[in-house]
Amino acid sequence: MVLFYLLQHLDPAKYAIYVFCFKKGELYEALPAGIQKCLMLQASTNRSDKFRLRILKKLKKDSLAYQLNKIQKSFKADIWFVNTISVPDLFWIAKKNGVRVVTFVHELLYAFTFIDMKTMKNLVADSDVFIGCSQEVCERIADMGHNNVKLQHSFVDLNLIKPDWNKVSMLKKEMGFLPTDFVWVISGKTTYMKGLDYIIPILEFFKDQPVKILWIGNEENTGLEFYVKEMARLKYPDKLFFAGAQSSEYYNYMAIGNGLLLLSREESFSLVLVEAANMGMPIVSFDIGIAKNLIKEGFGYVIENRDLQQLLDAMQAVKNEPAPDKELLTNASREYSVETQLPKFEKIIDELF
Repeated sequence: MVLFYLLQHLDPAKYAIYVFCFKKGELYEALPAGIQKCLMLQASTNRSDKFRLRILKKLKKDSLAYQLNKIQKSFKADIWFVNTISVPDLFWIAKKNGVRVVTFVHELLYAFTFIDMKTMKNLVADSDVFIGCSQEVCERIADMGHNNVKLQHSFVDLNLIKPDWNKVSMLKKEMGFLPTDFVWVISGKTTYMKGLDYIIPILEFFKDQPVKILWIGNEENTGLEFYVKEMARLKYPDKLFFAGAQSSEYYNYMAIGNGLLLLSREESFSLVLVEAANMGMPIVSFDIGIAKNLIKEGFGYVIENRDLQQLLDAMQAVKNEPAPDKELLTNASREYSVETQLPKFEKIIDELF
């Protein structure tokens, strides 16, 4: 989303942009009309692209290098902007073309385990500039010896956070939530890294209270997910709800919550903190991402050292305390808005040229 906001707002009279995607995501067709774009041959449904791919395979040529070399030859980009560390095959191709590479890193140490040591070493060596989405990310990159690291916080288009309260009311009714229920919202994939395993002790603690959990995000269909769902079904019926992955209805589901719960073991930034603050929701979060910077006194609680009892006590306190000042929470979220952060991003882009 951060890249998408940048592409939407960069001055087309000042910058020529070409977007190359490894697959067709839901934002691909929504890119501004003036931006050139294409998909990797393997992801394209175009008949001529499929034919070209077959020919390249027969000739035993690297299709990615072929495609990027062809784009570079015609477009003549000054900079390749790589929006993740998870596409390492690009770097040697850029180097061969004599193009500077800027790598925008949204990942922390857990994500580093998904690329091998040689790839990480080359990534650090071949990136002319790194941009980190948080101070912690920048520090981890600098730890590896790179001396050109810039901080650019992730950000949210707060103007899009407009729940349809009639729809919110309807969703609450459909899911069986009562006015007396305190609903904690969690946003993210149903994974161990997102803290799915914490759900059972939380449900046990609140088993005799009208406290419920609504998990919004892609359901991974793992054994852990089965375990949690079965435990909840058998021991804590009507306490745990899953909304699945959401797009157009996302903020309506978020608005069901009385508070946000962030259980992740690691977050480089966590945009959902900004979204929840903008909606005036109290937050209980482990000490990850920007939690300590955003969650001030009266906004909720930040839990040190992943202490489960402190987490439960904080959830109980938020449930019992008066609701926080929504205006203060909303104002705090504006530090990470498009309006505040995009000019900073544009300044970095200008410096690169």
